[in-house]
Amino acid sequence: MISCRTIVIMLAMGIGAADAQQVDDASRPPYQMVRSLQMLQDQIARGDLEAHNAQPALLKRIGDSFLKVDASSWKEPRNSRATVTFLLSGGAPQVIATLRARNVLNIDETIVDGAIAYVEGRTDDAKVKLGHIKPRSLPATLGAEIALVQSALVAQDDLKAAIALLDEVRLVMPGTLLEEAALRREIFIVGQDDDFDKFEALAVRYFRRFRHSIYAGNFRQRFALSVARFSFAQQPDRFPRLVTVLDHLDRSSQRGLYLLISRTALVRGKTEMALLAAERVAELTEEDSPEHLRARLYHAVARVATAGHGKAIAELERIDKTKLSERDVELQAAALAIGLNVRKALPEAAKHDDSISPKTVMRPRIDFSQSMAVVDHAQKLLDLSQQQLKETNR
Repeated sequence: MISCRTIVIMLAMGIGAADAQQVDDASRPPYQMVRSLQMLQDQIARGDLEAHNAQPALLKRIGDSFLKVDASSWKEPRNSRATVTFLLSGGAPQVIATLRARNVLNIDETIVDGAIAYVEGRTDDAKVKLGHIKPRSLPATLGAEIALVQSALVAQDDLKAAIALLDEVRLVMPGTLLEEAALRREIFIVGQDDDFDKFEALAVRYFRRFRHSIYAGNFRQRFALSVARFSFAQQPDRFPRLVTVLDHLDRSSQRGLYLLISRTALVRGKTEMALLAAERVAELTEEDSPEHLRARLYHAVARVATAGHGKAIAELERIDKTKLSERDVELQAAALAIGLNVRKALPEAAKHDDSISPKTVMRPRIDFSQSMAVVDHAQKLLDLSQQQLKETNR
């Protein structure tokens, strides 16, 4: 029996659900072909793997069909606009360049040329061509596509302009892959702009609406890395709000994210955030689970250079390294090396003049020379975010 989801995909590709025979795409108006593509991509935003796997074939079929469409069909503005949407949705730029060369498209050539430049990686040309375009002057879908491109072109130079453009995309294309993409981009831009309130609101919206998106896995990884990197991550009083955001995820996803946050915070030197995230993992895991062991490790590592270094060293020594990944074994060794240096330095600090108040004793200088090589290696390992994500899913 064919599922409703499969029927949607087959219809999007122009395939009959009953006999699965191909239809003649050239008989369909180009704008209808692109609507089929958009319907498929909206399924991708909902997490449909079948739709994701079907997309390359559909893009190729539409591109081949475009080249067979009668020149008179392109006089219809909807059909010509569809070529740009097709291109910015993953279509082959060669197809649109061919139609452009035939001089059959009824659309502003600047938009076509700018879109081709963008997908070909010629960002300077794309900025020149598309920079002056007002998305609201275009039909909704095309305007949203152009706004999404413009946001990428200006993001490095003008965060607030990029945010405004992405807000526009979300406003006019709710529930679509365009909104999903805009949310993913905007969350990190507002983070760079240090707007925690909006970061929080957008993250909640993404997790509520698109938690099953095909692209959500990559988003979770970047989200965790960003939380530790942005300046608001240094403010522990905001951690409860972060917990509220992550509560929208299933427990497994939460554990993975908190582990990433904790490790990333360690690399960035944000030990308080590392402690909070590790403690949250401990609350979400069974004591004999691999995730709980990693949480113990990160919690201890974060305390090796604090007043609680003695207990931290004892905890690190109790952790069975045979149950850790190679990268975590390196981290354990680096933390122990640092912790032992801290302990060795403390007796020297006690030898001070009795006439000096204990409060005025300077903190001892710790010799990390013998452990820094291990620390550097551990940091490089921790920065391998793709491997981190794989480990969280074990």
